[in-house]
Amino acid sequence: MSEWYTSGTVFYAFTKILRVVVILAIASLSLRFFSVLAERFFTNRVGAGKFLLEEKRAKTLSALIKQIFNYALYFITVIIVLQEFSIDTTSIVAGAGIIGLALGVGAQSLVKDIISGFFIIFEDQYAVGDYIVSGDMAGIVEDIGFRTTRLRDGNGVLHIIPNGAISRISNHTRGHMQAVVNIPVAYEVNIDTVLALLEQACNEVAESMPEVLDKPKVVGIVNLTPGEIILQVVAKTVPLQQVKVEAAYRRIIKRLFDEAKIPSPRSFDSMLRR
Repeated sequence: MSEWYTSGTVFYAFTKILRVVVILAIASLSLRFFSVLAERFFTNRVGAGKFLLEEKRAKTLSALIKQIFNYALYFITVIIVLQEFSIDTTSIVAGAGIIGLALGVGAQSLVKDIISGFFIIFEDQYAVGDYIVSGDMAGIVEDIGFRTTRLRDGNGVLHIIPNGAISRISNHTRGHMQAVVNIPVAYEVNIDTVLALLEQACNEVAESMPEVLDKPKVVGIVNLTPGEIILQVVAKTVPLQQVKVEAAYRRIIKRLFDEAKIPSPRSFDSMLRR
């Protein structure tokens, strides 16, 4: 009798363990299946149109949907496993509701973060991959959650910002950016010659740099100081490439000025000593 009881207990424990392993395996496969399904669904929605999404927004929504599904599946899996061991889960579910209510009342900052995160996503204020500035932090968005935003700056430091603490956002990735170059020249130079050189530099920049969306334009004289004349050139560029375009333009104009022997502007102090 004792041998039968022992063998029955071992068999019962083995079946329970086997069932738990099967449940965990199904949950793991479900996570992978839904992850692939969500990625393919939002990837197919990438494009331009009324019912299509931008690539960055599609990635953001895909990551959020997967997070929500993962949390829901984790909770369901835990409940099913507990039921396999004959643990009453009704009180656990009810207790989770009570705890959630208590957190909603006590953790107001958490609720604020979640609500702010919802509106950030719903209004598409920024997406994964965008370069944004928030307060004294700036960088590329690596992840957007309902509670926090992960931002990596130019030094590689990862900033985790509660969504409720974000009061103002400057998005440098939406639409085109503008490169602005100010060129100081001396009063004694021929302005027409300088303007012609600036136009030549604009043509070279437009032809050699795909980052430029439109041919740079010479604005002309924008300021007169005691020691120099300030001319300005502007150009539309793709997001985050305006600094590269400005550097290239300065290099080209420096070469052209050297070839044309355009003198450098002298400071106001040196003019007074002359």
